[in-house]
Amino acid sequence: MNSEMVFPLYQKLAEDIKRQILDGTLKENEKLPPELELSKEYSVSRVTVRKAMEILVDGGYVKKHQGIGTFVAARKINRIHGQSMGFTDMCETEGKIPSAELLGVEWTTATVAMSQHLGIKEGERILKISRIRKYDGVPVMLEVNYFSSRYSYLMEQDLTKSLYATLRAHGDMPNHAVKVVEIGYVTQEEAQYLNMAPGSVTLILKETVTNDDRDVIHYCKQVVNPERYKLTIAF
Repeated sequence: MNSEMVFPLYQKLAEDIKRQILDGTLKENEKLPPELELSKEYSVSRVTVRKAMEILVDGGYVKKHQGIGTFVAARKINRIHGQSMGFTDMCETEGKIPSAELLGVEWTTATVAMSQHLGIKEGERILKISRIRKYDGVPVMLEVNYFSSRYSYLMEQDLTKSLYATLRAHGDMPNHAVKVVEIGYVTQEEAQYLNMAPGSVTLILKETVTNDDRDVIHYCKQVVNPERYKLTIAF
């Protein structure tokens, strides 16, 4: 008796199209052939093609536009909630090339809210670092990080590289985080940075990052293009 698992035709078709997307044969935003054409090419029924498309849509590999057709979806990097992983680590895990465009570095004073986030006194000097994070040259998020004055050594570092790699090199280990996820709308300035239409829906991530002793390392706000990023929550 053959003990090999037999997969339904629609699953085999979905896997074949998924493979073509992942290896670059099918490009991002490329239109897929219509159902009838795919059914002839793969010698399967249109019902089989339809079920395969449902799997690919559910997995985020393709997107259907009513009356227009089915297109290869933009690939998203996947942040798994509960893992202490910076943007660079996420990109490298996904096989993407991370980069950062530095928008500004400045000293400012802690507001009441920021002093609570960082565990310092109101009015203390804090470091603000604003960047656009990208993978493969594509803007994904506008990121603003806040650090207490203890981290002034960051001013002398290359801030277009991984902040977490720099922190670890100086003995500061960002191993834990409390994250708040909100839905918002991009401003005109944010939309310009992220190549989005003004007023588009966005993910807003607010994160307080600590070390193993639960000492705060930094507070971060990220405005994210949801077409390029997804957050997976596992319990």
